[in-house]
Amino acid sequence: MMGQAKVDETLLADAVYLPGQIANLTRGASVTAQTNEILQRINDMLLHEGTDKSEIILANIWLSDLASFEEMNRAWDVWVPDGGTPRRATFEDKNLPPMCAIRIDVAASRKSGALRA
Repeated sequence: MMGQAKVDETLLADAVYLPGQIANLTRGASVTAQTNEILQRINDMLLHEGTDKSEIILANIWLSDLASFEEMNRAWDVWVPDGGTPRRATFEDKNLPPMCAIRIDVAASRKSGALRA
């Protein structure tokens, strides 16, 4: 028999989840351009939710072709704060929407005392 995990509801209230972020304006452009667009949107959404990229606790990245990992990683490394690289997993997904080279999901902690906008 499998044990059941118990989730502390206060932890959920203090978290921000941004799943399924794909490029809109740069679809069909380079992996770098798409990554930069998505990361800027994530930045803006986190700020709107009372947190920022320094509070990201997990990121999952899907690439349509793992051969583009280094290109994505260069843009990612410029974006993440020094010493604040969150846990991250990268996967290949051949089923991303047409002309989308990358999808990013993040989970972040809300800064203490921050209120939802």
